[in-house]
Formats: sequence, C-alpha cells, structure tokens
Amino acid sequence: MREYRKKKVSIEKGQIIAMIVCLSFFIGIIGGAIAANAAGQSGEGTAALSLQSYLAEGVEASFWHVFWKNLKYILLIWIGGWVSMGVFMAGCVCFFRALSIGFTAAMLMAGYGGKGILLVCIGILPQYLLLIPACVGMTIAALFYLFAWDDRGVRARYRKTEQNRKRLEYAILLAGGVLLTTIASAWEAGVTPLLWMRFGTMGTV
Repeated sequence: MREYRKKKVSIEKGQIIAMIVCLSFFIGIIGGAIAANAAGQSGEGTAALSLQSYLAEGVEASFWHVFWKNLKYILLIWIGGWVSMGVFMAGCVCFFRALSIGFTAAMLMAGYGGKGILLVCIGILPQYLLLIPACVGMTIAALFYLFAWDDRGVRARYRKTEQNRKRLEYAILLAGGVLLTTIASAWEAGVTPLLWMRFGTMGTV
C-alpha cells in the first residue's frame, strides 16, 4: 500500500511538472513572437537581409555545427538535473529556447508575409517537430529527477540500488534526446538549405 501511494505521488508530481514546463514553453514562444513584433520594420528588414544573404550565397552549415548548436540546449538542461540550482538552470535554458523559436518564426512571417509562413513550414517546422519534444521532455525529466534524488523514503540497504536505477533512467533519457537531436540536425543541415534555396528564391523577397 505504501509503495502504491508513493508511486501515485510520483506520477502526480510528474504531471504537475509537465504542465508547468509545457505552459512555460508556450509562454516563451508567445513572448518571442511579441518581441519580434516589437522590433518593428527595422527588425523585419534585418531578417530579410539575413535570409537574402543566406539564399544568395547558398551557405550550408555543416552537420556538426548544427548538431552542436541544437545539442548544447539538451546537455545544459540535462546537467541541470544534477545540480542544486538545476530548477533555475534547466527552466531558463528551456524558456530561452522557446523565446528564440517564437522570435525567429514571427520575424520570418512578419518580414515575408505569406511567403514567410512557407519559409517557416519548410525551414523551421520539420526539425522542431523533434527538437521541441526533446527540449521539453528533457526539461521535465531534469526537474523530476532533481527532486527524485532525495531517497530518504527508501531503506538504507536499497538506497544505492535505487540511486543507480535513477541514474540509468536519466542517462537513457539523455540518449533519447541526443537521438532526436541527431535526426533533426541531419535534416536541418542536409535538407533545409535545399528547400530554402528552392522556395526562398521563388518570387520577390
């Protein structure tokens, strides 16, 4: 009965953490979009010039450059699950990630109108269908395991076994995040530039 109660409390705690993280991520995306809108015409012009330069030069970032750009967020969040200030660290990294996504997407749509929506769909959306779950999921895991390291409710002789089990679970979750990041980065580095070159040069920019 005690084990069932403990498991139920753990599930409820995980649900609360998941709701808070998802809500914060959504607020971050909205905040990034508002910031892009507040940037005004100058910001839109800068975004347009940057993308024009990218399309004109046909620059393709290497896989490792894109992979590290995306992986560093996952690693920072994962590390947050081990340190005392992990709640602040993981939360801030996840929120900043959401801000950057919202800002980039809104800036493209504001600067290019209908074409901006197309650019977002082909240049941002595909990889972020994997990167967002990886980021949000890792943040939820980091906060959950940060509170789970306290094993005072576990008998002393089982304490080490329980701790090792939690560490293994947390490492497996990191491996899952790395896998999603690898697939998303391969798409972003190999496919996205081709799509942007194809559709970004159609019509007037």
